[in-house]
Amino acid sequence: MSDCYDLDRIVSTTRIEGILRNETPLRIGSGRAQVFTSLTDNPVLTLGDKPVIPGSTLKGVLRSLAEAYMRSQETNKGENNEGENNVIYKVYDLKEREEPSCKEVNNKRIYCIPCILFGFHDISSRVFLFDAVIEGNYSISMRTMVTINRVFGGQHAGHLYTLDFVDPGASFKFNMIINNLDIINGEKEEWKNKAVEVMRYLLKTLVNDGVFVGGRKSVGYGLVKLVEGRVSFRTLSSSSEKDLKELISSW
Repeated sequence: MSDCYDLDRIVSTTRIEGILRNETPLRIGSGRAQVFTSLTDNPVLTLGDKPVIPGSTLKGVLRSLAEAYMRSQETNKGENNEGENNVIYKVYDLKEREEPSCKEVNNKRIYCIPCILFGFHDISSRVFLFDAVIEGNYSISMRTMVTINRVFGGQHAGHLYTLDFVDPGASFKFNMIINNLDIINGEKEEWKNKAVEVMRYLLKTLVNDGVFVGGRKSVGYGLVKLVEGRVSFRTLSSSSEKDLKELISSW
């Protein structure tokens, strides 16, 4: 069995906790309002009465970013990245996605790093992202929008609608768990070190540049950054904890 199937035993756990802050208006809709008392056609998604960024949304964004990162490396280094021990790193094309994520090709193991991290139909995810619920003070605004006629390029008469969004500067509690991967110290196995490299890239992007989540991303909505964070690493025999910003500066 391939080495990437290593989650039958949890030998280490990395936890990343912090605060996500939306730098721009954040719009994650809950679907069309079903009650007449709603002031907007499409309110923001809430957990209880608090706006929330679903863990599935964050996981999807980070997975897409990981796939883009791996494809950029394949473009720079060729279709396959061959390392030691006949290991090849590859991101599958869409037509290949129905194949097992880890398989033998010409006596060489092929690993899809995003699938190793975030799971696929034949591999469990080693990354867990929780719902990020808003904390502290925040405000929700409403904006009236207009549908644009694509033929004439102007306003579509009678097609007004309203949207809610969370105003910039709100804080959401961020919580991520990664099993069997030491992003602080690195790993000895080559395929795991590649997974560590990708996770470090994702965390650097979250802290430095931010990622876009939710709706209306193409017009600048939904940019969130990890502004505070700590990383803790636990094994059965040891533990360590570091500030995330200080840590990524050394990577």
